Amino acid sequence: MKNKTLLILAAILCCHWTAVRTQAQSADSLSTYTETHPLIYEDAWDLWPYTFLNEQGEPDGYNIDLLRLMMKELGIPYTVKLKPTGEARKDLKDKRSHLMLSMHANYTEEFAQFGQNTINLFTHSLVMPKDMESKIRTATDLKDYDVIVHTGSFSHHYIEDRQWAKSIKGFDDMKDAIRQVSSQNEGIILWNTMSLKWLMRKYQTENLKIVPIELPYGEYKFMSNDTQLLSKLDSVYSLLRSRDEIQPLLNKWFYPERHDSGIPSWIWNLITVFAVIAVGILIYYITYRIRERKMTEQVRRSNERLSLILTNSDISFWTYNVHNRTFNVMNEKGESKRLFTFEEFSRRYDEAIFNQLKEALNQIIKKEKPTVTLRTRSTDDGESKELHDYIVTLSVLQENKTGQPTVILCTRSEITDDLIRQRKTKDMMLRYQSIFNNAMVDMIYYDQDGYISDMNERACKTFNTDLQTVSNQRINVRDSIAQPDLDLNQFEYYHATEFLDAQGRARDPLAEKQEGDMVYEMQLVPVFDESHRLEGIFGSGRNVTEVATTYQRKQEAIRQLQAANENVSAYIRNIDNVLTMGGVRMAKYDTVSHTLTIYSEIEHAVYSLTQTRALSLVNDQSKKQAQRLFNSLDNQTNHALHADLKTTLRLRGGIPLYLQVHFIPLTSSNGDIKEYFGMCRDISDLKVVEEKLAQETLRAQEVETVKKAFLRNMSYEIRTPLNTVVGFAELFQMEHSPEDEEVFINEIKENSSKLLKLINDILFLSRLDAGMIEIKPRPVDFATVFESRCENTWGVDKRPDVSYKVKNPYQRLMVEIDEMNFFIIIEKIIQNAVQYTTTGSVIARYDYIGDMLVVSVEDTGCGIPASSVEHIFERFVTGANNGAGLGLSICHELIQQMGGTINLKSTEGHGTTVWVSLPCKATDIVLKEKGGEA
Repeated sequence: MKNKTLLILAAILCCHWTAVRTQAQSADSLSTYTETHPLIYEDAWDLWPYTFLNEQGEPDGYNIDLLRLMMKELGIPYTVKLKPTGEARKDLKDKRSHLMLSMHANYTEEFAQFGQNTINLFTHSLVMPKDMESKIRTATDLKDYDVIVHTGSFSHHYIEDRQWAKSIKGFDDMKDAIRQVSSQNEGIILWNTMSLKWLMRKYQTENLKIVPIELPYGEYKFMSNDTQLLSKLDSVYSLLRSRDEIQPLLNKWFYPERHDSGIPSWIWNLITVFAVIAVGILIYYITYRIRERKMTEQVRRSNERLSLILTNSDISFWTYNVHNRTFNVMNEKGESKRLFTFEEFSRRYDEAIFNQLKEALNQIIKKEKPTVTLRTRSTDDGESKELHDYIVTLSVLQENKTGQPTVILCTRSEITDDLIRQRKTKDMMLRYQSIFNNAMVDMIYYDQDGYISDMNERACKTFNTDLQTVSNQRINVRDSIAQPDLDLNQFEYYHATEFLDAQGRARDPLAEKQEGDMVYEMQLVPVFDESHRLEGIFGSGRNVTEVATTYQRKQEAIRQLQAANENVSAYIRNIDNVLTMGGVRMAKYDTVSHTLTIYSEIEHAVYSLTQTRALSLVNDQSKKQAQRLFNSLDNQTNHALHADLKTTLRLRGGIPLYLQVHFIPLTSSNGDIKEYFGMCRDISDLKVVEEKLAQETLRAQEVETVKKAFLRNMSYEIRTPLNTVVGFAELFQMEHSPEDEEVFINEIKENSSKLLKLINDILFLSRLDAGMIEIKPRPVDFATVFESRCENTWGVDKRPDVSYKVKNPYQRLMVEIDEMNFFIIIEKIIQNAVQYTTTGSVIARYDYIGDMLVVSVEDTGCGIPASSVEHIFERFVTGANNGAGLGLSICHELIQQMGGTINLKSTEGHGTTVWVSLPCKATDIVLKEKGGEA
């Protein structure tokens, strides 16, 4: 027990001595930086917002603020120098500087050592014009684009080493790159996401957008040759993060939209002082405003009364400043609306009218007249160029001390509407006189008492009289109608056919007819004023005696025709029913107008089509047949014509409309063909049945062809290895030397293996076709399984002139996949690569990018002919004209069933690359350290 206690005490003392020694070494290291020999920190001058030279030419940025905070915590004096990135790294390597923040990458490890803490993660994004359609998601999508990068940056190295872009253009200053893409509205920039956002916000590039891209991120760490300094910086950085002092710096430089919620206490004291001052000012302001409001209210009331007078009277006004020669147009409130120069104001008037206005102004200025009133025509005060009529009155508004007018007031009243009404009234009277005197019917005007006061020449001719005679006879409107008790002050419209005598008075229609009696159709329209008092009555009419006599004769003829029409109508209805029930339409083609008319019933035309319109409704398959039919009709072929046509119209259910057409010629008395009569029948159902029969026949032929091809290929592929096995087996029964037996056995084994593999592929393909393959994902450590599977697959068939490599970037990668079925695909791809590669290399690699497991197999074999690449995933297609051609077909159909994709790129004579992408979920990812890739 005592021994154990002694051992524990010894261990504690040893640890304490080690810690003290480490602290002493650290203190010794840090003590080398003094005010006379400060720590020299160098960094890039153009890595916004991390480090850059601000507008005053001083170092600024997140790195500078972080360095300032950490050096203050450590108590180390320091000096900051900003240079191009390459020079800063070289100074650090040559020990001309002590510290730098840089990307931890293979090309930077030669300059110094890196700290343990990651200060920032560099993610990548693209900047491009907003109107540019972006289909770039991963780095491989850049192969068709020209990319702008920061010269020597992590992005530059990463894309250039892998040759993922079409071309790369390096910029030393990324501000110029942003400005170029924004001004030209074209180009793609690839760089650090935070730097791009900062530059876009700084220069307000509204026409650009930022698009994320799937690229490995970079780790931004402290870099120095002083390991003790790096250790101390790691400790201080962790301490600052625990005290939450790093986040304000991040918000300041990377997330300016975030603000600290804390407010210093002295701010509140300052606010209190300002509040007291504001209250005093407010009290004074309220007192002042109350007094001002009373005065303003009095002025407002006066202005409102004046504005109301001006608005209701449609009066506007302007003033003329004699000294400045300017016109000031006022609104209805007396406020200045617009100021015109003398020349600008003159453009609103005709030259003659403005000369009158100028003369009137001169008369006022010279005191020849106190006021001048004249009529003008000008545009209004708005944007409209339409001319309006005004009555303008000029008078003196202001005078100087000598009594000379300085400001002249012009009040302007618009009379445009009054003039328009006068012109309309005049035009209406002219039209009335023209219509009244030249009308084709009798026109009579009765005064307010109902007596005739005017009548046109046609009315005088009808009644064989004149206006003076009628006026003397005092004929009243009640004398000419069959309703003598009609109230003239109440009726709105009167229309009737009356029996009149020769003087125009109503007579008894049953009385004996006298010479001059007539049947007269008349209508009366009263005219009332605004108070609904009768002002007169307009009467119009015509002598319809001859029309009435003719009408009576026609009525008798009509009664005789009605009986015959009823018989014809019954016959027509029977024919229409037959056409409707039989789905038949009648047609008529006019050889003169080239018009095709379709009738649903004998007398009901539903369509009238020109020849061009009819041809446009015909499907392309029947276009030539329809043209031949119309040519025969136009050439007046003297025999029946028939055709089955497919139209562009469709019935319910989307079925194309087919019509069977029959035409027969109709000839005139001299034997000339005047038109064609035809019938159209819907045969769509019959054609649909015919098309379905043709499709089923074609489908049966295709199935038979595929079946024969499958049997032909399988019979050949199975028979060849089987014949070899049987042949070498029979050689055992013949005389042979013992040395040959090993050859026989090897041939039998090799061909049996080929036969077994072929049969397994056929059976697996049959299970795929039958839907019997179930995909069952489960967690798999792909990093462990992938390498062993690849080694096992090509282990048997390795060739001495071929190198076989597996590139495994992960130490652990747990993904949910169907391991067995997925590795069936990988193994078949690797077997193809091994089989056709005799020299060079076979490389298998994988990566996990954006929820997608991507596996690629690249070989330097014989390649695949270009003519076969397009069909390489089809069954029985082989690129090297060897094998059954089922391997890639199985891979293609199986990966599709798993929801993934397979692609192939090959150049004949140079090799083939096949890559498979499978969507899956990763639950654990551990990358290998540098140099750990297999």
